[in-house]
Order: sequence, then C-alpha cells, then structure tokens
Amino acid sequence: MIRWISLILSGLFLTIALGQEDANSSDLKEQELQQLRERVAALERLVQLLQSELSALKRNGAAPQTQTQLVALQQQTEAERRKLEEELQRELQQGVTPSPAPRPSSPSVAYGGGLWQALNPDTSVIANFRTGFRGKRPFASFMGSEFSEAELAFQAATDPFSRLDTFIAVAPEGAEIDEATLTILDPTFIGLPRNLQVRFGKLLAPFGQLNSIHPPEQPFVDSPLVHRLWFGHVHGNAHNSEGEETIPAEGLFTGTGISLNWLVPMGKHATWLTIAPLNVDNATFHANSGRPVWLTRIRHLRELSLTQTLNLGLNYAFGRNDSGNDTRLLGIDLTYRWRPLREGLYRSLVWQTEAYWGWRDTGNGTIKPKGWFTMVEYQLSRTLFLGARYDFAQSPDKNFSGRGFSLAITLFPSEFGRYRLQWSRLKIGGQTVHEVWLQTTFSIGIHRPHPL
Repeated sequence: MIRWISLILSGLFLTIALGQEDANSSDLKEQELQQLRERVAALERLVQLLQSELSALKRNGAAPQTQTQLVALQQQTEAERRKLEEELQRELQQGVTPSPAPRPSSPSVAYGGGLWQALNPDTSVIANFRTGFRGKRPFASFMGSEFSEAELAFQAATDPFSRLDTFIAVAPEGAEIDEATLTILDPTFIGLPRNLQVRFGKLLAPFGQLNSIHPPEQPFVDSPLVHRLWFGHVHGNAHNSEGEETIPAEGLFTGTGISLNWLVPMGKHATWLTIAPLNVDNATFHANSGRPVWLTRIRHLRELSLTQTLNLGLNYAFGRNDSGNDTRLLGIDLTYRWRPLREGLYRSLVWQTEAYWGWRDTGNGTIKPKGWFTMVEYQLSRTLFLGARYDFAQSPDKNFSGRGFSLAITLFPSEFGRYRLQWSRLKIGGQTVHEVWLQTTFSIGIHRPHPL
C-alpha cells in the first residue's frame, strides 16, 4: 500500500514540474514575441522618419528638424537589427530547409514569329519605274514606260565576326546579281589586324564614290555618261536612235574577287586604303580569265566643321581589255557635304565631282579616253530636293563622245517612296536630243544605308 502511495505522489510531483516547465517555456516565447514586436515598431518609426526626411528634401531641399532624433534611433536599432539577424541565422542552421525553387515552365511555342523570325535576314525590295519622252525637242517622242528593275536585298550577320549582303536586280530581261559579298568585320579571329576589313564575292568596284551606290538609289534617273560608256552593259535599258550609238542608261562597275580595306591610323581624320583584285567584264576591262584587274583606292574623309565634311579619293585600275592588251585607269573624286545643325532636316547640300583618264593599249598604239561629271543636290524643304549635273565622256575606244546637262526635282515624302522629274539635254555622236523622265522609286522592308 505504501508502495502504491509513493508511486502516485511521484507522478503528481512530475506532472507539476512539467507544467511549470511548460509555463516557463510559454513565458519565454511570449517575451521573445514581445521583443520582436518592439523591434518591428522601432523599425517602422525609422522608416517613417526617413520618409519624412525625403519628403522635406523634395519639397524645399532642407533636412527636417529631427536629425538628432533620427541619429539616436539609428544607433538604438542597429544593435537590435544585428541581434535579430543572428537569431534568424541560427534558426536556419538548425535544420530549417528552404522551400525548393519552382521549376521553370517550358517555353510556349510561338508559330509564325519569335525565334524563327529573328533568324531571318533583313529583307527589302526597291522597285524602279520610269517613263519618258525623247527627241529634238522636249516631249517630242514618247519613249514608253518601263519597269527598270526590282532590287531584292538580303542582309544579315552570319556570326559575331562577319555579315552577308546580297543584292539581286530583277528586270523584264531576267535577273542579275548586282552584289553578293561576305564582309569580315572583325578579322582578329584569323590573326589579322582589327582595322582591316575583308570582303569576298561579287563587289562594287572601289573606283570613285558614286559607284558605291546602286543605280535605283542614285540622285538622278540615269547614270553619268562616263559610267554608262565605260562600265555599263547594253541590255534592256538601251536607247536606239538613227545615226546614234547605242549606250546603256545605267552603268555599274562590278567584279568578282576579294577586297582588302584598311583604316589607316592618321589622327582625327579618317583615311582608308583599299586593294581589290577582281574579275571584270565590261566595255573597259575583260578579265574573266587569266590575271585579274587590280584596283587601288585611297579615300580621305576630313571634317571641315560641325556642319561640313570633305571626301577626297584617288583611284587606279590596271587590267586587260577585250583586245588582250592592257588598260589603265586613273580617277579622282571629291564630295562636299553641308548640313546645318538646326535646320538639318530641311536644308542640306551635296556637291560631287569625279574625273577619269584612261590609257588603252590596242597593240598598234595607245588610246587615251577621258570622262568626268559634276553634280550638286540642294535640299529645298524636308521632302523636296533640286539637283543639277553636267557630264562629259569619250567611249573607251574614242569612236564617239557625248556631253549632257540635267536638271531634276525630287519629292521624297518618306524613306519608302520617291518621285522624280528630270530633264536632260544630251549631245551624243553629233546629235542633240532632249529627254524628259518621270521616275517612281518605292521600297518595302529594311534596307541598310549605303556608305557615305
């Protein structure tokens, strides 16, 4: 009996002890919660004071009068903040497992765009339509209308070091590649200097400044006579008249090969040296087999002021002609540009002059043709431009020569449409003719600008 009474008393004492421990534990938790509440309240007061100080600074740029109170409160709460961070760190180290990060959801499939559209190159189409009159007097004879060509452009970066540009001219007579080049913009990955640019493919020959622009985007309906007689191809756009030589309406000096363009370090002004061996087939050169035509161009761009630039170029070409002998060309070009700072959208002027001299070996002697042109384009308003051009050229074999004067007014309402009216007075082969052209050029898509 005594044994059972002692067991019961022991159980009662144990129960009382556990209850006291639970009470003590609950008291400790309550104290910790109270301390946390006080700390949060102190932090809230600190935030309120900071907000009031920020408002006062925004209002009049002066600090509030409670700066001393703010410093004291910051010192009081700094120790509490550190203690709270230590306690939280200990709790995390005692086995509190953080919740797993959510798994990323699979990307949704976008049809007709997205990543696949980003892989497509910049594509554009420039269409060139023109109609005109030709004869001894303006509007004397209607030449008819023609869709000269549609220039298709595909341009994109192939990788971080190079870019591919392709321009295809589609005319009623067929399609022809005007330019298709792979340009290595950063050749350091093959051990070449960074300021050396390498181009492969069918190129616009580095000879003169105007030749770097495709014919539909040049400032006049037709190309200068020296380009038409020396570099043009007789197809589709030729003018036929009684007692008159047939010449193309456009001329573009192109070739297939490689071009090395080196930016010469010469201080604040920019100078480029270009060397290009090309296979060429036109009225001046015939070098599709055997040794190529070697072209060299030195171009110097000088900034005269904040509103004026001057571009100077010296060009040389050497290669075989259609008689199997050699032909040498020497050319100089000058381009002056002016655009005011305040009226740059409404006023500008571009003056361009190029002159060429040739030495054509025929086996029985040397023929020395020459040609030149000068043209100016002045911007009258934001969308209206007025241009004038005078040119002279002899054919590569000097069988005939021609000279002309042209006036053109161009309406440029947007970068996607252009309307031009041009009058030309030409004297070719001893005959004087007048031409009146109406040209419409329109484009769609992204088209990179041509170099200055």
